[in-house]
Amino acid sequence: MEQTGSVKVPDGKLVTVTATYEDTIESVTITGDFFLEPPEARERLERVIEGRPTDVSKQELVDAIETVDAELIGFSAAHLAEAVREAIDR
Repeated sequence: MEQTGSVKVPDGKLVTVTATYEDTIESVTITGDFFLEPPEARERLERVIEGRPTDVSKQELVDAIETVDAELIGFSAAHLAEAVREAIDR
């Protein structure tokens, strides 16, 4: 199954996650109008989310996201985790 979840951050930024999943999150694509430093960190963020069970908690996602050496500009690890949960909860 493939679903999309989005979170609009208070300052107007948008974080969108498209997730393919069954019992586990098979693939994730992160898009939106935010910035990352370094820009190639997006792929590392996607990889730390993939492979997790679909019942993963928001806090477990935040913890995993925070292991990636990246500066999230215009959103937080919690916003990204929320978008993931929205995508897989549909």
